[in-house]
Amino acid sequence: MLSLLMENSHDVIFSVDTNFNYLAFNNAHVDTMKSVYGCQIELGNNILKYMKVNNDDEIAKDDITRAINGEVYSVIRSYGDEEKHQRAHFEATYTPIRSENNIITGVSVVVRDVTEQYNSQENLKRSERKYKMLFHYNYLGALIILNGRIVDANDTAMSLLGLEMHELLGMSLDEVFINLTDNPLKEKRIIHYYNNGKKIFILREEVIGDQKDPQNILFIEDVTEKNKAEKELIRVNNQAKVLLESAKSYIFSVDVNYGIVFFNTRFSSLMESEYGISVKVGDKINGPKYHEFFYKFRENFERAFTNRRMFELEFKLNQEIYLQSVFSPLLNEKNEIYGLAIYNIDITKNKKHETQIYQLNSSLEQKVQERTQELQQQRVKLDLALSAADVGTWSYLLNDIFLCDSRFLEIFGLNSITYTIHDFLKFVDASDVKKVNDVVKKVSAGKVTDIDLSFKINHPSKNIQYLQIFGKSRLNSGVYEMNGVCWNLTSQKNIEQELEFAKNEAVKSSAAKSLFLANISHEIRSPLNAIIGLSNILYKKFEDTNQSAEFIEQLKYIYFNGEYLSELINNILDFSRIDAGKMSISMEKVEIINLIRMIVKVHEFSSVERGIYINLEFDKSVPEVFLTDKTKFRQILTNLLTNAIKFTKDKTDIVVKVKSENNNFIFSVEDHGIGIPKDKLNVIFDSFEQADKSVTRKFGGTGLGLAISKRMTEMLNGTISVESKEGRGTIFTIELPVKESKLKPTGKEHILDVEPVFQTEDIVLVVEDNKMNQFMMKALFKQLNLSIEIAENGEDAIQKIKSKKYNLILMDIHMPIMGGISAAKIIRQELKETEVPIVALTADAYWDKRFKAFAVGMNDYLTKPINRAELLNILSKYLIKDKDLPKNYLDPNVHSDLIDEIRAVTVDQNMTSEAKLKRLKNISNLLQDYDTGFVKYIDHLSEAIASEKKVDLF
Repeated sequence: MLSLLMENSHDVIFSVDTNFNYLAFNNAHVDTMKSVYGCQIELGNNILKYMKVNNDDEIAKDDITRAINGEVYSVIRSYGDEEKHQRAHFEATYTPIRSENNIITGVSVVVRDVTEQYNSQENLKRSERKYKMLFHYNYLGALIILNGRIVDANDTAMSLLGLEMHELLGMSLDEVFINLTDNPLKEKRIIHYYNNGKKIFILREEVIGDQKDPQNILFIEDVTEKNKAEKELIRVNNQAKVLLESAKSYIFSVDVNYGIVFFNTRFSSLMESEYGISVKVGDKINGPKYHEFFYKFRENFERAFTNRRMFELEFKLNQEIYLQSVFSPLLNEKNEIYGLAIYNIDITKNKKHETQIYQLNSSLEQKVQERTQELQQQRVKLDLALSAADVGTWSYLLNDIFLCDSRFLEIFGLNSITYTIHDFLKFVDASDVKKVNDVVKKVSAGKVTDIDLSFKINHPSKNIQYLQIFGKSRLNSGVYEMNGVCWNLTSQKNIEQELEFAKNEAVKSSAAKSLFLANISHEIRSPLNAIIGLSNILYKKFEDTNQSAEFIEQLKYIYFNGEYLSELINNILDFSRIDAGKMSISMEKVEIINLIRMIVKVHEFSSVERGIYINLEFDKSVPEVFLTDKTKFRQILTNLLTNAIKFTKDKTDIVVKVKSENNNFIFSVEDHGIGIPKDKLNVIFDSFEQADKSVTRKFGGTGLGLAISKRMTEMLNGTISVESKEGRGTIFTIELPVKESKLKPTGKEHILDVEPVFQTEDIVLVVEDNKMNQFMMKALFKQLNLSIEIAENGEDAIQKIKSKKYNLILMDIHMPIMGGISAAKIIRQELKETEVPIVALTADAYWDKRFKAFAVGMNDYLTKPINRAELLNILSKYLIKDKDLPKNYLDPNVHSDLIDEIRAVTVDQNMTSEAKLKRLKNISNLLQDYDTGFVKYIDHLSEAIASEKKVDLF
């Protein structure tokens, strides 16, 4: 029965002993072994010898061994010779065979062919993998929806939505997409906001699965960039349409069937005006409607379609219109022609211009012929002129060919024999040989375009002669050549040498004049200092006493005439400095209204005596602060007021008007005087000139006031003008530009309203050689209740300083035996006396002298005649304000580099103004801790540079 069951079973059944030899098998096993290995099995044979293909025997051996070892199990294996027969998948169940003694004697195996099931399962796995790959790696986002909720999402969907898987699972579509109303979806475009931005999605819903287990999948396509591209394409197309519409060309295009695809307004207007045709898209350009127009273009259309290349042509549309047409084939990506674009430009004007040019060329040719004849006549005239002027001509051609005329040879003292350029070089004076040779080499190499050369030659009969050579190169048919002229400069050179000698003599004379003026100024200022100082002392002494009014009046006249004489000297010196170009400008911010009031106040004393009143009129536009040179401004206004008072009639008014207009500061002085004749208005600003010579005898003066005022006004970049009527009066008007300061204001010194009280124990050493000045200084200091000692010169001062301590030294500069500069140098460097301040007191007001004084350690500088207020400021500073402060003077030895740099900045011609101002500012900052006059010097120098004025101090 068991045997029958085995034989009729569809399953493969066989058994083997522990040596793998067959014990039994059924027919199904026989058929299977034959189909997969092509063998005929027999009982007793080893099963493994039939399976020696693809390592099958080893696999089978391992599986049977497991059962021999007592294991019951099932496994699926593939067996068979797939090259010669077939290979199949089998599910085998291994069971050990045991004896009565429970000893394993073999193994029984039941095998089922599961190839079809295995293949189906593998196909299913592959399908699942493909599905997962399509789902997860799709460029479209995908959401699987079950019962209205998301159960799965691919990576693309998570990236597009900006959500993780755990966030998406369980969400409905309404929760993911805001304002999603259509449900179920077929296809919908929505805007999805994402990370403070937005994206545009297209959503499509599909159903997969069978009817029993349907699943919805929502596909998400990001069309944001596509949408942008579409909009950009629309924009570009619109721009193209605008460009085509705005073009001055007549533009249209046709397809391969001659149907009109596009045309611009100019083309439709042309067709309407010339042919009465209303153009429409789709019209056949080769149809009856366009016959007249197409007939003119037909060959060109055929040519463009046939050759498939762009070409241009010109033709006459009618009697008036000329067109230039471009036929451009339109090709697709397959290089197939799908139409033509035709661009037509109206060139009627160009054609008319060509006609005009042709006519002009004909006229020009005729004029060239006429001009050629004129040039020939001019050449004859030029030859005559060159001959009369004794000018020789020459030409240098390629290969050292040198040509010249007879006049050129005469200049060199030669005959008419032919010479080379090198022959002429033999006559050049030794001092100029190198210079001339260098030029000749450059000419020979064709590397010079112009020659302008003067040199000396040794003339055969006239000795040294000065010649001038001028030449200009050109390319003659591409070949370099140079042509020029030559003339004798000897006479001119002789005149130049005489002029140079005269100039040098004039410079020496000017220097002598300047030296004379400086010396005479010093000699005049010294006694003048005594006159003004003593008269001021007497006036102060008797002002509040019971002296008679006549006596006080006489003192006033002495003082004011001394001041007038000082002003006269200043005018002469100022004019000399202006004339020599050595006066500089020192700009500062000035309270202009107060300054003008003060100047007028000073002049009222002399004017009211004659019943003349000065009226001041200030416009509202006048600024409170004005950038100017305070000293120059005061002198200009003083000169004008002095003239006005001098020439105006008694018991009349002088009007001073001040205003600001169009970035100009304007002030005028109007008098009611004798006036100026019209023919003299152009000379009153000249030096030493007055409108009438008799004026000098009647009114006095040097005639320098207006000349100096004009020069100073021009130095301030301003203008001065005059209006006058004889017998009625004169108006002088000054206009100065208003501009901002580039520097900080140079703080003005405080003028003391009440004279200070000094301590009697303070002692001032006055170093002064003039006896009158010594007498005046003693009287002045006695009036100030201050003790002084007098030293006759620098040497005397040094001896006194060695034996006694002084609180202040007032040092004259120019003295016999030893001057003030030398004395100060010894006091500071040899005596090491650094505590006592030294102030220069001299009639020399030039800034270069101040530099020398500061360079040896002097602290400040006062000029003669002494201004009482300025002297009191100095005394107050050193004897009251700063008396107990530690003195930190600028040691010339320690700081010699700094002093040298100040001098270098002053005279440097290559440094820019900006660089100078920056460096001076840095030096000034370094000097803030020192008591030195260089701070004032740098302020003066900086303002001059900032005002773009020439600085000539050394």
